[in-house]
Amino acid sequence: MSRIHTLLIVLALLGYGVTHASEGHGAGEKNHKEEGHAEGDGHNHEEGEEEGGGGSVGPDKGITEFSERSGFKLSPEALKNFDLKYIKLNGDGPWALPKSSIVHSGEETNLFRRRNGFFKRIDFQTIKTSGNQITADSDDLREGDEVVVLGLGFLRIAELASTGGVAHGHSH
Repeated sequence: MSRIHTLLIVLALLGYGVTHASEGHGAGEKNHKEEGHAEGDGHNHEEGEEEGGGGSVGPDKGITEFSERSGFKLSPEALKNFDLKYIKLNGDGPWALPKSSIVHSGEETNLFRRRNGFFKRIDFQTIKTSGNQITADSDDLREGDEVVVLGLGFLRIAELASTGGVAHGHSH
């Protein structure tokens, strides 16, 4: 299947067409001023409070839940179609990971963590590189977490859909 067909299927599964990109950050939020706001300007949401994706997140969508703190959760159908692969972390870090687990987004380099069914793009430090492996550590990883090693492009699209295209859903 061509890449464009795959992308169209992913977007359809996620229900991305429901939210127009011009709605952007804060779409559907209540009791906010009309002007936009930037990350770190004192605008905080409570745990579990949704922001951004609006129509892209819900029980009948590819993305079933979103919270700034935990990340986003995919439906069983989306998980099956994305065919993601993970490495479960054992012990304390740092951990050996394949280079395929690194996601590049603009100038940022991150990992996707899965914890309690939620996916979140997180920051990490490379301790060592050897062949196709890295040794990585992160304050956002702990024993029992899973790091995604295959399907990162699909997760990045899902992340953008869950946040309404605003890429601030990872930690700093």
